[in-house]
Amino acid sequence: MVSASRPGFAQAGFPDMPAAPQQLPYQQHQTHNAIAAVVEDRIITQQDVRKEAARLVNQVRRASRNEQEFHRRMRELENEIIQSKIDRVLIVKAFEEKGFQIPESFIDNEINDILVRDFDGDRSRLLAHLRQHGMSMRDFREDTREEIIVNYMRSELRQSEAIISPVRIEEYYEENQERFQRDESIYLRLIQLTGDTAAALNESVEEVTRLLEDGKPFEEVARDHSRDRRSRAGGSWGWIKLSDLREDWRKVASSLEEGRYSDPIETGDTSVYILYVEDRREAGTAPLREVREEIEEILVSELARDSQERWLERLRRDAFVRYF
Repeated sequence: MVSASRPGFAQAGFPDMPAAPQQLPYQQHQTHNAIAAVVEDRIITQQDVRKEAARLVNQVRRASRNEQEFHRRMRELENEIIQSKIDRVLIVKAFEEKGFQIPESFIDNEINDILVRDFDGDRSRLLAHLRQHGMSMRDFREDTREEIIVNYMRSELRQSEAIISPVRIEEYYEENQERFQRDESIYLRLIQLTGDTAAALNESVEEVTRLLEDGKPFEEVARDHSRDRRSRAGGSWGWIKLSDLREDWRKVASSLEEGRYSDPIETGDTSVYILYVEDRREAGTAPLREVREEIEEILVSELARDSQERWLERLRRDAFVRYF
């Protein structure tokens, strides 16, 4: 089932939301500002819920076999969203009751990170996005504050479950071998070069090629010269299956040894690319040493989910919550 996320914003960027909440067929009978739930002194309206659900309508429809299943899934989604909003209020309340506070500088830094990551540092674009979705800067700041609090409180619970025995990790590995099958993959970095004219592009290619031939680290050259959106991360695309690469790149990357970069690749889209294979994994079952941290993360997450659910149940039990 589709899960509810932060209202209006996604962790990895801003989703492409509609300008106004969609009116879903099964909701046409509902009053515009009907109350969905009350938690402590906070009212959650049907409009709040619909606005968030609207982002996932198409995804739910694709996953539904017929109209009846679509309506059922949407009702389930709305219930998830309501519960998520209730839990958010309760977590913030628990944080404040402990006397904790979030420094204003933390909120400023988080907003600046969002500004840079999702809007290329353009504040006017952020403000336009907020207006489009009915949020003021004050609303956004409060939303950001609450998001920091929720993440902090959840991470505290997660840390309490952070110790997993080596025996349990090995048992999980043996019991779940199928989860650790790997396709051939590489750790890829790349440099994308562009130019307003062919001459300018050629000049950029020559400069970057010279820097690499002189031994300057690929990561530094990518950070300074690449026009790819991952340039700040040194051109890193992380681990990627060879089969997921476009065909012309796959042929080049397949022939590169670890620690080697390619000749400039012209792709016909007014850009030139240089690929760098930082590391390589062969196809097959990943050895335990490579997936130990991954398994530990899985086990910690499972324990943390159980602990968080028990904790949330206590918060719900001790709070005033009314569903409509």
